[in-house]
Amino acid sequence: MVDEERKKLENLILYHKRKYYDDDPEISDAEYDSLEDRLRDIDPDNPVLFIVGTPSGGNVIHDPPMLSCQKAKTVDKIISWSENRPLMMGYKIDGLSLKIIYQDSKLIQAATRGSGTLGDDVTLNVLKIQAIPKTIPFEERVEIRGELYMRISEFNRINNSLPSDEKYSNPRNLAAGTAKQKDARMMEGRTLNFMAFELLGWNNQATIEEKTSTLKTWGFETSDYLTIDSPNYEEVSKHFKSVENERDSLDFEIDGVVFKYNLASDREEVGATDHHPRWQIALKFESKGKSTKLNAITWQVGRTSVLTPVAELEPVEVSGAVIGRATMHNADFLIKLDAKPGDFVYVERSGEVIPKIIRVTAKNTTGKVNLPDRCPSCGAKTVRSGVNLLCTGDSCRGRDIQQISSWIRKTGIDGIGSKSLEKLYDSGLLKHYSDLYSLTEEQLVSLLGKNGAKILSSIGDAKELPFRTFLAALGIDSLGRTMGKRLENNFESLEELVEASIEKLKSVEGISDITALNIQKGIRQTERYAKLFENGVKIIYLDKKTDQKQTKVKKQMKIYITGKVEDITKAQLKEMTAEKGIEWGSGVSKSLDYLVLAENAGEKRQEQAAALGVKMISWEEFYSKYLK
Repeated sequence: MVDEERKKLENLILYHKRKYYDDDPEISDAEYDSLEDRLRDIDPDNPVLFIVGTPSGGNVIHDPPMLSCQKAKTVDKIISWSENRPLMMGYKIDGLSLKIIYQDSKLIQAATRGSGTLGDDVTLNVLKIQAIPKTIPFEERVEIRGELYMRISEFNRINNSLPSDEKYSNPRNLAAGTAKQKDARMMEGRTLNFMAFELLGWNNQATIEEKTSTLKTWGFETSDYLTIDSPNYEEVSKHFKSVENERDSLDFEIDGVVFKYNLASDREEVGATDHHPRWQIALKFESKGKSTKLNAITWQVGRTSVLTPVAELEPVEVSGAVIGRATMHNADFLIKLDAKPGDFVYVERSGEVIPKIIRVTAKNTTGKVNLPDRCPSCGAKTVRSGVNLLCTGDSCRGRDIQQISSWIRKTGIDGIGSKSLEKLYDSGLLKHYSDLYSLTEEQLVSLLGKNGAKILSSIGDAKELPFRTFLAALGIDSLGRTMGKRLENNFESLEELVEASIEKLKSVEGISDITALNIQKGIRQTERYAKLFENGVKIIYLDKKTDQKQTKVKKQMKIYITGKVEDITKAQLKEMTAEKGIEWGSGVSKSLDYLVLAENAGEKRQEQAAALGVKMISWEEFYSKYLK
């Protein structure tokens, strides 16, 4: 009961605090104070009590400003800039810059960089991030600055669970979008990390090295890690090249290296401009992207009727892979990019995996970007909805196939690839995912060959589905695997969920007003699933008592591959392992299950693994056991 009251008080305080700062208070100051007093009685250290200002959506002034970082193009520039001063070197993280303020040991405010002088308050969301300490062993007011980021493995995990028309373009955008969500419950199911690079208000005469050490003892991950006492061309080049070579094996995105004057006296001597501190500089990596011709733009309709533009490119090699196609995300992105067939565009691979178009490099066309007024799949009219273009057709081949494909993928039915699915659809036997369960072996063998029997067996295995899987596979907007699990934990049956009010849905972690509306609308469209039950599909409901006793969670396997796998890049290896639910470590550590030894495996890595007691396995054995 205390937990329920605490949660209710937290939500009320945050709600009324936001109303107050929006100049639309609903209760008196005395009534608000009584809410805080009660929460203080039952939980005196609750972080909600220490939030300064509006918990989300408000503005925060940066004093001193959060300035940019000057950039260098060559090592020679770094040497001339340093003037032989002792330096500290660190990663240039591709993330969202944040400042976090602590007072009386407690986190009281967090804000984005914004314009550098004015940022957005994201305190409530930051309080939900496990990687950021909520208290530190220091009583005075301090400010910690750093980069909020999402690990590449986490980004791939989220993207791999989404259909093609809902995937995110890169880890930075997903991290920034998550951190800026007005509903902090949307943070659930997404893991963010924070890498600190500055400490203000603690021993202003300290070196960067001392500040970094202190931040580590307080529980922060830090970006600065190497001192260079007497910088010269050879040493700086060696360390920069080392990071550049290491880049592909890191589980976070970096786009260069930052150098700082280590000594406080040196930093004070040079000061700052209105744009950047003179005592730090970044040396960025050469871009791994390339320019190529945009031959055509095709449109694909997804399971939710959204039309996604796809760039058909003159094939170009980028980061070890030949790229011929790249998503252009949505209609709004295409219009802002102003790219048309015949133009040249710059292509990169986000996280060295997903191709993305950055900009137009050469314009060979004129006029406005034309959006299709008809769906390319069914011919129905299209309409704009926010940033997207939608198909309005009642029956659409492309959308139907994507919905069936989503069901097949999420329920684990094997043997039906895209070509086979199209054959079944065009035959008239499979128009909705419920039709899967009325297919016969004869029909499958006739259309798909000898694998028909195996496919029928796999379909049979997917007749009894856990409630969470059933919900996630229905194709309802905002209802994926994570949300399916939450609904399973909060509702005893499908019938109870169908009858749930908006308020009841919103009481579930991670459900906002819009999400609740989408789920309620979708789950009440019983035609989505009525025929599934007629065809023998059964829902397996969670045994809450049994589930509560299951405290052991299956540990995700974690590996690191050293050496070269023929014809496969490290980025592709990471993608392969992520698809199997295997985590890629950032190096050799005790947390690894295996160090995988490929061709020319590094001796140093093997020595580290032996010293730490980490098991080693050959690439061939690992592939045979876990990836085949």
